Amino acid sequence: MGQNSTEVAYGFGQLGSIHGQVALPLIPPKGMVIVAIQFLADNTLAKLESASTGSLGYGANYIDTETAAFFNFEGITNDVDSTMTSETVAAGADITIAANAKVKVGQYVLLVNDSDTVGITIDSTTATPCYERGFEAGTQVVSVNAAGTTITLDKSITFDNSQHLIFIDEHNGAGGQDASGILYPKGLTIYGRWKSVTPEADTDGGIICYFGPK
Repeated sequence: MGQNSTEVAYGFGQLGSIHGQVALPLIPPKGMVIVAIQFLADNTLAKLESASTGSLGYGANYIDTETAAFFNFEGITNDVDSTMTSETVAAGADITIAANAKVKVGQYVLLVNDSDTVGITIDSTTATPCYERGFEAGTQVVSVNAAGTTITLDKSITFDNSQHLIFIDEHNGAGGQDASGILYPKGLTIYGRWKSVTPEADTDGGIICYFGPK
Protein backbone atom coordinates (compact mmCIF):
# COMPACT_ATOMS: atom_id res chain seq x y z
CA MET A 1 0.00 0.00 0.00
CA GLY A 2 1.31 3.45 -0.86
CA GLN A 3 2.41 5.90 1.78
CA ASN A 4 1.42 9.56 1.56
CA SER A 5 3.37 10.82 4.55
CA THR A 6 7.07 10.67 5.40
CA GLU A 7 6.37 11.34 9.09
CA VAL A 8 6.62 7.69 10.15
CA ALA A 9 9.36 6.78 7.68
CA TYR A 10 11.58 9.68 8.73
CA GLY A 11 10.57 9.99 12.37
CA PHE A 12 12.08 6.78 13.70
CA GLY A 13 15.64 6.84 12.49
CA GLN A 14 15.44 5.50 8.95
CA LEU A 15 17.73 8.32 7.82
CA GLY A 16 20.74 6.92 9.66
CA SER A 17 22.20 6.13 13.06
CA ILE A 18 25.38 6.38 15.10
CA HIS A 19 26.81 4.22 17.87
CA GLY A 20 28.73 5.50 20.88
CA GLN A 21 30.22 3.94 23.99
CA VAL A 22 32.92 6.42 25.01
CA ALA A 23 32.35 9.69 26.87
CA LEU A 24 32.54 11.89 23.78
CA PRO A 25 29.75 13.75 21.92
CA LEU A 26 27.65 12.23 19.14
CA ILE A 27 26.51 14.79 16.53
CA PRO A 28 23.89 14.29 13.78
CA PRO A 29 24.57 15.11 10.11
CA LYS A 30 23.81 18.52 8.62
CA GLY A 31 20.09 19.26 8.53
CA MET A 32 19.19 16.45 10.95
CA VAL A 33 18.63 15.89 14.65
CA ILE A 34 18.79 12.84 16.88
CA VAL A 35 15.20 11.61 17.20
CA ALA A 36 15.68 8.46 19.26
CA ILE A 37 18.29 7.01 21.63
CA GLN A 38 18.43 3.28 22.26
CA PHE A 39 20.32 1.98 25.29
CA LEU A 40 22.27 -1.24 24.70
CA ALA A 41 23.31 -1.27 28.36
CA ASP A 42 22.47 0.80 31.44
CA ASN A 43 23.86 4.29 30.90
CA THR A 44 23.78 7.72 32.57
CA LEU A 45 24.20 10.25 29.77
CA ALA A 46 26.92 12.81 30.40
CA LYS A 47 25.18 15.32 28.13
CA LEU A 48 21.79 15.54 26.44
CA GLU A 49 21.23 18.77 24.53
CA SER A 50 17.78 19.60 23.18
CA ALA A 51 17.66 20.75 19.56
CA SER A 52 14.94 23.29 20.35
CA THR A 53 16.45 25.02 23.38
CA GLY A 54 15.75 28.73 22.99
CA SER A 55 14.27 28.46 19.50
CA LEU A 56 11.41 30.89 18.79
CA GLY A 57 11.40 31.85 22.46
CA TYR A 58 10.46 28.35 23.56
CA GLY A 59 12.09 26.47 26.39
CA ALA A 60 13.77 23.09 26.16
CA ASN A 61 10.96 21.03 24.66
CA TYR A 62 12.71 17.69 25.26
CA ILE A 63 14.51 16.32 28.28
CA ASP A 64 17.81 18.09 28.55
CA THR A 65 20.88 18.34 30.79
CA GLU A 66 22.11 21.74 29.57
CA THR A 67 19.24 24.16 30.22
CA ALA A 68 19.56 26.15 33.43
CA ALA A 69 15.81 26.84 33.53
CA PHE A 70 15.06 23.09 33.39
CA PHE A 71 12.96 21.19 30.90
CA ASN A 72 9.35 22.44 30.80
CA PHE A 73 9.66 23.73 34.39
CA GLU A 74 7.83 27.06 34.53
CA GLY A 75 5.99 27.19 31.22
CA ILE A 76 6.88 29.69 28.52
CA THR A 77 7.44 32.37 31.17
CA ASN A 78 6.55 33.39 34.71
CA ASP A 79 5.61 36.49 36.64
CA VAL A 80 8.65 36.45 38.90
CA ASP A 81 7.98 40.00 40.13
CA SER A 82 4.44 39.42 41.36
CA THR A 83 3.80 41.47 44.50
CA MET A 84 0.22 40.37 45.09
CA THR A 85 -0.58 39.92 48.78
CA SER A 86 -3.40 37.81 50.23
CA GLU A 87 -5.98 38.95 47.75
CA THR A 88 -8.71 37.48 45.56
CA VAL A 89 -8.94 38.87 42.02
CA ALA A 90 -12.26 38.38 40.24
CA ALA A 91 -12.53 36.93 36.77
CA GLY A 92 -11.96 39.73 34.24
CA ALA A 93 -10.31 42.07 36.76
CA ASP A 94 -6.87 43.53 36.04
CA ILE A 95 -3.75 41.80 37.34
CA THR A 96 -0.50 43.76 37.11
CA ILE A 97 2.62 41.83 36.11
CA ALA A 98 6.17 42.78 35.17
CA ALA A 99 6.32 43.72 31.46
CA ASN A 100 6.40 40.45 29.54
CA ALA A 101 6.08 40.06 25.76
CA LYS A 102 5.74 36.26 26.05
CA VAL A 103 2.37 36.39 27.79
CA LYS A 104 -0.42 35.81 25.24
CA VAL A 105 -4.18 35.45 25.20
CA GLY A 106 -5.26 31.82 25.50
CA GLN A 107 -2.35 30.65 27.64
CA TYR A 108 -3.17 28.69 30.76
CA VAL A 109 -1.89 29.89 34.12
CA LEU A 110 -0.88 28.13 37.29
CA LEU A 111 -0.37 29.78 40.65
CA VAL A 112 2.75 28.33 42.29
CA ASN A 113 5.02 29.03 45.24
CA ASP A 114 7.92 31.45 44.95
CA SER A 115 10.06 28.89 46.77
CA ASP A 116 9.60 26.21 44.08
CA THR A 117 12.98 25.43 42.56
CA VAL A 118 12.59 21.72 41.72
CA GLY A 119 9.05 20.85 40.71
CA ILE A 120 6.01 23.05 41.29
CA THR A 121 3.40 23.32 44.03
CA ILE A 122 0.10 24.24 42.36
CA ASP A 123 -2.37 26.28 44.39
CA SER A 124 -5.91 24.89 44.29
CA THR A 125 -7.19 28.26 43.08
CA THR A 126 -5.89 27.35 39.61
CA ALA A 127 -7.09 23.94 38.40
CA THR A 128 -4.75 21.59 36.58
CA PRO A 129 -5.35 22.27 32.86
CA CYS A 130 -7.26 19.67 30.84
CA TYR A 131 -7.49 20.15 27.07
CA GLU A 132 -9.84 17.26 26.15
CA ARG A 133 -12.98 18.46 24.42
CA GLY A 134 -15.90 18.23 26.81
CA PHE A 135 -13.60 17.97 29.83
CA GLU A 136 -11.81 21.31 29.60
CA ALA A 137 -10.44 22.73 32.84
CA GLY A 138 -7.99 25.40 33.89
CA THR A 139 -7.57 29.15 34.11
CA GLN A 140 -6.74 31.07 30.93
CA VAL A 141 -5.48 34.51 29.95
CA VAL A 142 -8.35 36.51 28.45
CA SER A 143 -6.56 39.76 27.66
CA VAL A 144 -3.09 41.31 27.70
CA ASN A 145 -2.45 45.03 27.25
CA ALA A 146 -0.02 46.24 24.60
CA ALA A 147 2.77 46.78 27.13
CA GLY A 148 2.43 43.25 28.52
CA THR A 149 1.95 44.63 32.04
CA THR A 150 -1.75 43.99 32.68
CA ILE A 151 -3.66 40.75 32.16
CA THR A 152 -7.13 39.45 32.89
CA LEU A 153 -8.12 35.83 33.52
CA ASP A 154 -11.33 33.91 32.84
CA LYS A 155 -11.67 32.77 36.46
CA SER A 156 -11.11 34.30 39.86
CA ILE A 157 -7.78 33.64 41.52
CA THR A 158 -6.53 34.04 45.10
CA PHE A 159 -2.92 35.04 45.70
CA ASP A 160 -0.86 35.10 48.84
CA ASN A 161 2.36 37.07 49.23
CA SER A 162 4.68 34.18 48.33
CA GLN A 163 3.19 33.03 45.04
CA HIS A 164 3.49 33.87 41.35
CA LEU A 165 1.90 32.90 38.04
CA ILE A 166 3.41 30.68 35.38
CA PHE A 167 2.10 30.62 31.82
CA ILE A 168 1.63 27.45 29.73
CA ASP A 169 1.38 27.52 25.93
CA GLU A 170 1.35 25.00 23.07
CA HIS A 171 5.10 24.34 23.38
CA ASN A 172 5.88 24.62 27.08
CA GLY A 173 4.54 22.60 30.00
CA ALA A 174 5.37 22.84 33.68
CA GLY A 175 6.86 20.87 36.55
CA GLY A 176 9.83 19.23 34.79
CA GLN A 177 13.36 18.95 36.16
CA ASP A 178 16.89 18.86 34.80
CA ALA A 179 17.53 15.46 33.19
CA SER A 180 21.08 15.18 34.56
CA GLY A 181 21.97 12.02 36.46
CA ILE A 182 19.19 9.77 35.12
CA LEU A 183 20.16 6.10 34.81
CA TYR A 184 18.55 4.79 31.62
CA PRO A 185 18.14 1.00 31.70
CA LYS A 186 19.27 -1.44 29.03
CA GLY A 187 16.67 -1.89 26.29
CA LEU A 188 15.00 1.49 26.74
CA THR A 189 14.51 3.85 23.77
CA ILE A 190 13.69 7.52 24.35
CA TYR A 191 12.33 9.85 21.68
CA GLY A 192 12.80 13.59 21.15
CA ARG A 193 14.90 16.03 19.16
CA TRP A 194 18.50 16.52 20.27
CA LYS A 195 21.52 18.19 18.66
CA SER A 196 24.12 16.46 20.81
CA VAL A 197 24.31 13.37 23.01
CA THR A 198 27.29 12.24 25.10
CA PRO A 199 27.06 8.84 26.80
CA GLU A 200 29.09 7.75 29.77
CA ALA A 201 31.93 5.37 28.93
CA ASP A 202 30.53 1.86 28.66
CA THR A 203 32.17 -1.42 27.64
CA ASP A 204 28.86 -3.31 27.52
CA GLY A 205 27.36 -1.78 24.39
CA GLY A 206 26.75 1.93 24.79
CA ILE A 207 23.94 3.65 22.90
CA ILE A 208 22.61 3.98 19.35
CA CYS A 209 21.32 7.39 18.21
CA TYR A 210 18.89 7.51 15.27
CA PHE A 211 18.64 10.50 12.91
CA GLY A 212 15.58 12.33 11.62
CA PRO A 213 14.93 15.57 9.73
CA LYS A 214 15.51 18.92 11.42
